[in-house]
Amino acid sequence: MRSVLAALLATSCLISSAGAAVIYPLDRATILAGSPFDLKVEFDAVVKGEDVTVTLNGAPAETVLGRKPDFLATEDGINASAVVLRAASIAQPGTYKVEGRAGGEVKTVTWDVYATPSVAKAKNIIFFLGDGLSMAHRTGARLMSKGMTEGKANGRLNLDSVDRMAFVGTSATNAVATDSANTMSAYMTGHKTAVNALGVYADRTKSTLDDPKVETIAEALRRLTKKSVGIVTTAEVEDATPAAVVAHTRARADKADIVGMIFDVKPDVVLGGGSA
Repeated sequence: MRSVLAALLATSCLISSAGAAVIYPLDRATILAGSPFDLKVEFDAVVKGEDVTVTLNGAPAETVLGRKPDFLATEDGINASAVVLRAASIAQPGTYKVEGRAGGEVKTVTWDVYATPSVAKAKNIIFFLGDGLSMAHRTGARLMSKGMTEGKANGRLNLDSVDRMAFVGTSATNAVATDSANTMSAYMTGHKTAVNALGVYADRTKSTLDDPKVETIAEALRRLTKKSVGIVTTAEVEDATPAAVVAHTRARADKADIVGMIFDVKPDVVLGGGSA
């Protein structure tokens, strides 16, 4: 057990380095073309606005994103500067090298902006999530329900027979161990985030509600289509897993705010159980 804990701690130390500039979305982020997201560059010290430049593939941010980011000399409770652009979007798919510079401090990340197919592949989608369900659970269910003979299963689960299958990594940006907030958020937004966070990149400010946002699948459907959206859960509707369909907060415990976010998106159906 001690060796396992030591390995987890050592790996956590490799996830990020403190005391350096940060750009959100993070390096290697994948972004849907046209999808709104918040751009933020956090500098490690107080800098002058005239010394700050933010570029995408060498062009000024305002040229690519249509608006100039706001400069913050200091942030709430943080003695350091930042630039923020809310609800930015990139229309043209491609690879983008993003650079934030202030004096001698430079940070560079790369984003992959992708397009959707020109012809729809599916009319409707039912996204069914078994909260906490892993490959080990599937193996156990197969063993218990079908049995095994000489190393081979005596039958398959229905889940084993679907015609297409893929695996998605839902790791956290700040930890090896994850929770249902950041993992479901990865499914619903296509962006990795920190433990406890929903629909945002967790930044350094104290507020849990001002972190850089990314679009959820429900918001994308509302923006691009006339399709109905429904959320059905055995948990309370503001629980982290169903909340990830609509929510933007650093803290899954912001349940009252999450309820307000449900009303912002206005799903056509919301059914839940349990109590908060």
